[in-house]
Amino acid sequence: MINENWYYLLHPKVVTLITTLSKEGKVNAAPFAWVTPLSDSPPLLLVAAWYESHTFQNITKTKEFVINIVPANLKKEVEVCAKPFPAGVNELEKAKLSSVPAKTVKPPRISECMAWIECVAKEIVKKKDEYSFIIAEVKHIEVKRECYENLLPKKDVLLHMGGKNYSTIKFK
Repeated sequence: MINENWYYLLHPKVVTLITTLSKEGKVNAAPFAWVTPLSDSPPLLLVAAWYESHTFQNITKTKEFVINIVPANLKKEVEVCAKPFPAGVNELEKAKLSSVPAKTVKPPRISECMAWIECVAKEIVKKKDEYSFIIAEVKHIEVKRECYENLLPKKDVLLHMGGKNYSTIKFK
């Protein structure tokens, strides 16, 4: 028997907001905790995304996205971005978050976030009604110095514990 919440064993996971652009250039932002490093050389990661999500559709069309690492004080804004807005609605505006240009890809960064991972999709797997995921190459990483030391967080990072449960972590 497999408990329906078996994946809680692999939590907590860092909460991220992934920003993408539609083919028409409209900004989309959605929370994701199912982001996993795959390789450090070359730098690859995997994002699991429902194939009907605007994020998955945008990445399928444009191949580019930014993973924004979320500080704990943005939990309410993350919840706004999680709402099922129609395609073309800018979740950053709804959540009152600011965008700034990325360094290597077209989708914007979220300025209130702690770190940014700019990515280009290398492989996209879509299994209708089953699962979908994106394998991406990391093109650029940047962190706010006041938030990290040796890539360990000095400020509270928002963690997803599973379901609607959250926690935080920082290193002293």
